[in-house]
Amino acid sequence: MQSQTMKKSSVNTKSILSEVNRILGITDSYQAPDRMLQVVTSQNRQERDHIYQQLADLNECDYSTDWFFEYFQEEHADRHQNKQDFTPPCIASIVHDVLHAGETEGQQITYDPAAGTGQLLIRNWWLERRKYMPWEYRPIDHLVVCSELSIKTVPFLLFNLSVRGICGMVFHMNTMTEEVFESYVLTNPTNDPLKYSDVNLLSKMQ
Repeated sequence: MQSQTMKKSSVNTKSILSEVNRILGITDSYQAPDRMLQVVTSQNRQERDHIYQQLADLNECDYSTDWFFEYFQEEHADRHQNKQDFTPPCIASIVHDVLHAGETEGQQITYDPAAGTGQLLIRNWWLERRKYMPWEYRPIDHLVVCSELSIKTVPFLLFNLSVRGICGMVFHMNTMTEEVFESYVLTNPTNDPLKYSDVNLLSKMQ
């Protein structure tokens, strides 16, 4: 029984990998980070939105978890050099509860110095958003500031925040040495939680 379950899980993961690559228009997963960065920073909003919607449909529009958890763990995680591993949703929920215990209402800024693909940030966003009626939630009042070292990971992190309409800043940097390689700003022009955030490379905005 356990062997059959493992086989089924393996087939499902391979299917997801194949579908993500198809949606991104690539032939191999090693091309995914560069392609994803092109998509999230593209000025062609129609193409970007189409890809976002296809990825949402692939994941049954469940915005509560990181859609790339299995994909990235399987294809891009650097466990040897950077000791990368990814936070399960259950642990992310516990961290959220600890951080927000006794918190009062008002503008929030959430900081994650080693964000990975954004699992903790996504879970925090999801649980916070559920406290509001859809028309009461304002992305600008729930800013995110985060950083990530891996150049392969940053594009997926940017996507995960952008597709959820989150506002804030993402730094591709080494938080230990404080060396910053790139800085990105995420804005939600209409402050609408149902709209995607625009991603801009900070140096190109200046």
